[in-house]
Amino acid sequence: MKKIQLSDHFTLSKILLFALPSIGMQLVDNTYQIADGYFISNYIGEAAFEAENLIVPPLLIVMSVGLMFGTGASALIAKELGEDRKERAKELLSMIIMVLAAVSILLSAALYFLMPTISRWVGASEAMMEDCIIYGRVLAFFMPFQMLSMAFHPLLITAERPGLGLVTTISNAVANILLDWAFVAGFGWGMKGAAIATGLAWMISAIIPMIFFCKPKNPLHFVHPCRDIRSLGQTLYNGASEMVDAISYAVVALIYNLRLLHFLGDDGVGAYAVSEYVGGLFIAVFYGISMSIVPVVGYHLGTKNVKELQSLRRSGLLLMGGFGLLMTGLSFTLADPISRLVGGYNQELTNLSTQALRIISFSFLLSGITTYSSSYFTGLNQGGASLAIATVKGFAGPLAMVFLLPLFMGANGLWYSALAAEILALLTAVIFFSWWKKKEQSGDLPMPAEDD
Repeated sequence: MKKIQLSDHFTLSKILLFALPSIGMQLVDNTYQIADGYFISNYIGEAAFEAENLIVPPLLIVMSVGLMFGTGASALIAKELGEDRKERAKELLSMIIMVLAAVSILLSAALYFLMPTISRWVGASEAMMEDCIIYGRVLAFFMPFQMLSMAFHPLLITAERPGLGLVTTISNAVANILLDWAFVAGFGWGMKGAAIATGLAWMISAIIPMIFFCKPKNPLHFVHPCRDIRSLGQTLYNGASEMVDAISYAVVALIYNLRLLHFLGDDGVGAYAVSEYVGGLFIAVFYGISMSIVPVVGYHLGTKNVKELQSLRRSGLLLMGGFGLLMTGLSFTLADPISRLVGGYNQELTNLSTQALRIISFSFLLSGITTYSSSYFTGLNQGGASLAIATVKGFAGPLAMVFLLPLFMGANGLWYSALAAEILALLTAVIFFSWWKKKEQSGDLPMPAEDD
């Protein structure tokens, strides 16, 4: 089969084919995270499982900086390629990765020393405190690798090598599962072993793409970096929505955990973790497609191909709507057996997880559409629109609903807050699509950047 290129016309089927490696990457990533939780909950204990889920959200906030750099750079570099400025694209790639490497080291050090304070902030009890600190500090040491890895994944798509991203993720997942089995189940190293296993897997997922971008024979590779503060700022602006999305998930998870502790106790935190693990598998399809489409949209923006941009919008939203229906049905139907697989050691936890997942499943009807909408505007280099959708979807909407709905619905309102937030995000996306259609009709599209 002919290799799919950014310059191609993307039908609905071609969007899906191009996104398959990224979908697989997201699915594998979520699968091994479930396996990670399985080893911790079954071989270390329920308290350790809950400690892991309390400390992971702050770690995700730091990781999201890498995602911001990578996604923002993906859109900008793809636009440069669409304007046939290949050398400039390489210089931008080199500058952005160099800056990220320096930033990641500083953030890693801060994370390590602040871990006891962070553990208290997330509400860790005395019984969980030690596990939170151990797990968090070990992963803080490996954090630069994970931040680079998260930046490389969207850049591999821009380099038209999404398959390498899938290979990288599979290598990461296999290593993590095998090391979890060895360190946790075999050697009995506890939370330190689980964290070391994850950290070593992170190293693999950073080193493989690093080698790719170091090879001069590859069309997109490292060269002498440029010094362009404006382009660096544009990168951060473009990727801000993806970072906000990741940070929002982490912050909302923290608030959810605190609210669940208030309404339902420790089992509420466990049920939320199970629903997030399982929901992540379905949402992985949405993120895989959305991540893949950013450089495609950016490329056709660079060529001023309005017809193709419109086709990408129609086909992508239709594809996401179809997957949304499928994912809702699967999630609702499989809620009970999956909850038993992850939390079968505790019947009350299993029952609560099943109830939570079935309610949350209805949010998948809209989740793909809103995720794609945000990424589409990232590809258009319209960071403000993308950021607004992501903020309503992942931060403002959930936070408002997690406090408002329980006033009328009790504890169940916590689970319905995801659907309510998606409805608000959809309305926001409709407003920005109407605005962009007017720009298309008037021909008022962004002009190519001038050479420095």
